[in-house]
Amino acid sequence: MAKVVNTRSAPEPVVAIPNQVFTVGTEVYQQRLKRLRGKMQETGLDVVAIYADKEHGANFSYLTGFGPRFEEGLLIIRPFGKPKVLLGTENLNMANYAAINLDAVHFPSFGLMGQPRKGSQSLKSILEDSGLERGMTVGTVGWKYFSEDDGCPADSIEIPHYLVEALVDVVGDTKRVRNVTHLFMSPVDGLRTRLEAEQIIAYEYVACLVSKSMLDLMNSVEVGISEMELASKMQNMGLPLSAHQMVSVGDKARYGLTSPSSRQAQRGDFLTTAFGIEGALSCRAAYIAYSEKDVPVENWLEKVAVPYFSTAVQWLESIGIGVEGGPIYEMVEKRLPQSEFGWELNPGHLIATDEWVSTPFMDGSTVALQSGNYIQFDLIISPKEPYFGADLEDGIVLADHALREEIRSLSPSTWGRFERRREYIDKVLGIELREEVLPMSDLLGYYRPFLLDRRTIFTLR
Repeated sequence: MAKVVNTRSAPEPVVAIPNQVFTVGTEVYQQRLKRLRGKMQETGLDVVAIYADKEHGANFSYLTGFGPRFEEGLLIIRPFGKPKVLLGTENLNMANYAAINLDAVHFPSFGLMGQPRKGSQSLKSILEDSGLERGMTVGTVGWKYFSEDDGCPADSIEIPHYLVEALVDVVGDTKRVRNVTHLFMSPVDGLRTRLEAEQIIAYEYVACLVSKSMLDLMNSVEVGISEMELASKMQNMGLPLSAHQMVSVGDKARYGLTSPSSRQAQRGDFLTTAFGIEGALSCRAAYIAYSEKDVPVENWLEKVAVPYFSTAVQWLESIGIGVEGGPIYEMVEKRLPQSEFGWELNPGHLIATDEWVSTPFMDGSTVALQSGNYIQFDLIISPKEPYFGADLEDGIVLADHALREEIRSLSPSTWGRFERRREYIDKVLGIELREEVLPMSDLLGYYRPFLLDRRTIFTLR
């Protein structure tokens, strides 16, 4: 019997911030370094050079436990020995804070404009001192790799040109310096796309912060409140953000990436909001209304919100280990045709420290989902005006029996929250998750179409 979406009064999910923060231990980082070196041996790399700046530091921090702030950084990995890290003046001491032992080298040119550069070694000499020499093959890692579909050659390198020039100068051949960012980010076998139990537990704490902030924001919506006042409900406890805070009401909500302003919410306005801390993100989009009577367009529930929620449910109930990305993409296209609902991005992606790692959900994709994947439901629709869309974006982790048992053993409290969420999703929302699906967010599947009515939500019957 087909499931039918209905609106009904229901209690909120339990949303709480854990008392303790789980820290990923040094042994996990050491294993990551070991796995990278295994990949280097498999692919014939003598050196991997990982670039980072404040916006693009996820691959760097995956191995070091920190990302450079204000400045840039370059991590040099050889098949053996202590990794070397080039840092600017302000970040040099961060090497002492790293999760693995690093040999730090001062490279002032990574610092901000105008800061002293005197006494600095040349980049070429630093690279040579790091063990690079003529004839070696170097893999560069930044934040992006390319394919034949990109508007540039598939072998393009995205890290700063001056670094590539220095690497080529040392090894003596442009063909010996190549982009290997896929080793970290590929949805097929990227190092960062299958999380360890420890990392899942750490990110789950972040997901609790994000979902608490999102629920507090939804519960604060009222006529006359400003976007900035709503954004004040977003609390990160000082942890670094993965995206800027987003709150928009009225016509401004059509441009979802905009930052909050002093604009005040009005009855009948549409609201869109997103909040992301490194390790989790949540997004909601709905009407500032008590019921459909307050909505300034006809049949928004029937034409937009219900089909969207129904598709989200199908997505959640279809996701599992071994499921290929292509059929999920096709399912979404069949239910919500792009020509009508205007979605342009993929219906979901992998998430980690960075909000978007890569995605298996592409047209025709045969990439199979794996245990350890952290996946974000992320389907952004833009139906033709005057209609607005809908959104309920949160993350799940796929975990086979062995990984579930490891999480349960390492953190019984985390496991208890997974079980609590699954029960609410099943008993209250009527969504049936596969056993390997772990809801990272307290709000997974929880959607209020009318934000002034805090009891009425979408469920299934």
